[in-house]
Amino acid sequence: MTCLNHASLAASLAALTVAADAAAASKPESASGKRPGIIVIMTDQQTAAAMSCAGNPWVRTPTMDALAADGVRFTRAYCPFPLSGPCRASLVTGRMPFEVGAFDNAIRPNDADMRAGIGHRLAEAGYECLYAGKWHVPEVNLPDSGTGFCRISKMDDPALADACDAALREYDGSKPLFLVASLLNPHEICEYGRNETLQYGELAPFSTDECPNLPANFMPSTYAAEALTLEHASSPRYHDTYTYTQDDWRRYLYAYYRLVERADREVGRIVGVLKARGLYDDSAIIFLSDHGDGVAAHGWNQKWNLQEEVVNVPLIVKAPEGAGLRGVRNDEALSNVGLDLYATVCDYAGVAPDPGRYRGRSLRPVAEGRQTTLHDEVFVETLLPGPGMRGWCVVGPRYKYVLYQWGRNREALYDLQDDPGEMVNLVVDRRYETELNRLRRAMYDWGVRIGDPKLVRNLRPWAEPRN
Repeated sequence: MTCLNHASLAASLAALTVAADAAAASKPESASGKRPGIIVIMTDQQTAAAMSCAGNPWVRTPTMDALAADGVRFTRAYCPFPLSGPCRASLVTGRMPFEVGAFDNAIRPNDADMRAGIGHRLAEAGYECLYAGKWHVPEVNLPDSGTGFCRISKMDDPALADACDAALREYDGSKPLFLVASLLNPHEICEYGRNETLQYGELAPFSTDECPNLPANFMPSTYAAEALTLEHASSPRYHDTYTYTQDDWRRYLYAYYRLVERADREVGRIVGVLKARGLYDDSAIIFLSDHGDGVAAHGWNQKWNLQEEVVNVPLIVKAPEGAGLRGVRNDEALSNVGLDLYATVCDYAGVAPDPGRYRGRSLRPVAEGRQTTLHDEVFVETLLPGPGMRGWCVVGPRYKYVLYQWGRNREALYDLQDDPGEMVNLVVDRRYETELNRLRRAMYDWGVRIGDPKLVRNLRPWAEPRN
């Protein structure tokens, strides 16, 4: 397998010599005494609640449940941007989509950030970097060069496990392994919603009697953002559920959960390969999704908006055997999966990213039981394609603040503890003015930190005192 040789990258090693030397003394080791393998398994468009280990009675995910039983499940993990291309750009670069210039599925991150992408970082640190499945940064399939990874499979969910098995048969273990296996599903729900042919085969026939009931937050919240009405109206291809009956929505939910189960079966096959090749126990395994789906909450399908079902994603970290917690659910650690995945992978590999450039925090100390929290707040950004409108949210331990550029009710404040379905917008309730202003200020400071003038400008009337 010719692409297993990364000698061509030797010229770029000098750029990281200082960082690598500084980290060398503290490089993590597996139980075997070597730097651990790092395995990232990713689904596409899976909301955090779409797992049976999350208490969902309508879906069965035995493989995801088993990973959670072997590690830590983070319930408060958020995507950096609720769309595949921008989110994956963040996962690869460790920076926010705005910072790397990625606002939609067709935009390539800037060259400097791609050269410092996670594949290059780990290849330069001596890892064998293999990639299987969906890439979407912005090409659907991993390019032949420029990423630091060797492509072992194009996007093809049923072929992913076999491709991983074939590559790992050639892997000689002379270098530690960094493997990413990226699935398409449950993203086929987009084709289902549009009555298009499903890429990996149609679902078995089912009746409405088998379908889940509608979620408790099916109806719009009080003081719902006009921005979302504009997005629905201006993007009928994406939001083809606009004319759905309630039974149509129930069928949508049934189909979505079957596609999650389809993804779980493929994850199970990949895990089976890792176990058969002796790589499961001594590897750090990170399972996540790039973003969620509306799953009928507030009458929403697809992505783009900032509601919990869309931006809260599954995240499980299994540490190398003997190094981490097992079967723990963490409800405290706020995570931005784009920023934090990069930091976590670097941590396990013994690479020290520049703290002035990267704001992610490693999940490893939480997975190993050395701490329970991570960030004070996490931030998500979006761009509604129909009206061409940007939006942002900040999530704290209890409250969540949402801001869109214009329109009625462009601000929202939700108490996620007492109102997890985000049904009551507290912006109009003066009792919450202190918390509202605190989160406005936190978001303003974030905009200043990442250099986002549009965000800063939108918050300046509230965050900067008037003369």
